[in-house]
Amino acid sequence: MIDETVALPIIKVSGRNHWQTEDTIVREIPMTLYFNKEEIVTVLCSPNQVKELMIGFLISEGFVRHRDDIYTIGHHCEKNIVRVEGKPRPAQKEVMNRRVMSACCGKSRVSFNFENDASLVKVQESTAKINLDQAVYYANYLDENSDLFKETGGIHSGGVGRFGDVLYTCYDIGRHNVLDKILGRAYLLNLDLADHVLFFSGRVSSEILLKIAKMNIPILVARSAPTDLALALAEDLNITVIGFARGDRLNIYTWPERIALPPQLSAVRI
Repeated sequence: MIDETVALPIIKVSGRNHWQTEDTIVREIPMTLYFNKEEIVTVLCSPNQVKELMIGFLISEGFVRHRDDIYTIGHHCEKNIVRVEGKPRPAQKEVMNRRVMSACCGKSRVSFNFENDASLVKVQESTAKINLDQAVYYANYLDENSDLFKETGGIHSGGVGRFGDVLYTCYDIGRHNVLDKILGRAYLLNLDLADHVLFFSGRVSSEILLKIAKMNIPILVARSAPTDLALALAEDLNITVIGFARGDRLNIYTWPERIALPPQLSAVRI
């Protein structure tokens, strides 16, 4: 069993009073990924679902394109190393961090994207729908089922759902790591994420939106705010973005056609 938290001494202050006590702190570790014996990246992450994290990273960055691209996966816990052997992808490491100026897929303005994003993102053609009750359920699920967050306040979390059911959840200290873990878990389950819903605790930046596009997911339900560039990309990529989903309230920002609204409301595109 991996320890996900540590107890550390603190001084707690309330008003003019203070006292010594202990606080439960979430752990953060460096995990280094080797692909075909080449060091690719060191990720700062939570010490759980590490294989899922590294598989998701390799898929998201284009090292892995197909299920049979990965041959073996080894996790060396004591050294904080994951070794993956798979189908060679020439020069992918050089492409991974290279930025270029490119136009987005349609109406949105010119933006700076990773060079390999253009070959990995997909315009969503899914006709999947959810109703408001399902959107609210997904939004509140993380709050109601995240003991580690309640204990530490130090993690992000997310999950995958379909037809109103939750299939699985992942969590990490980093927003990007959560999505990579979700993608890696889908790979291990041999699950195609098309027509599924991703629900997420964090802010939706353009990089988060691009990760979701690479996962082939048409609907995002987030508890926090999106950025304007994320929404411009979502419009171009046909991704439904719901934000500020808390309690029974939410904002539908893009592609409301995928949300079955009550009769007294209308899904008119502006």
